Amino acid sequence: MKTSPPSVDEILKLALSKEQAARDFYSKMASNCTVDFVRRLLQKLLNEEEKHIVLIRSIQSRLNSGRLSDQ
Repeated sequence: MKTSPPSVDEILKLALSKEQAARDFYSKMASNCTVDFVRRLLQKLLNEEEKHIVLIRSIQSRLNSGRLSDQ
């Protein structure tokens, strides 16, 4: 039996979940890190994940409002 590919909504929800998990991981590691340059790197990575989260939420919002096609 063939399964249908995931919908755009399912893909975005999964992507958002992964980005949030990565952000939380970097946050936890940064808060426990005692090496300054490694902590700064972890904070930069955390900030990048935050940007991805904002981007995904923006795309979700645009899809839900009909400003983007789900095709």
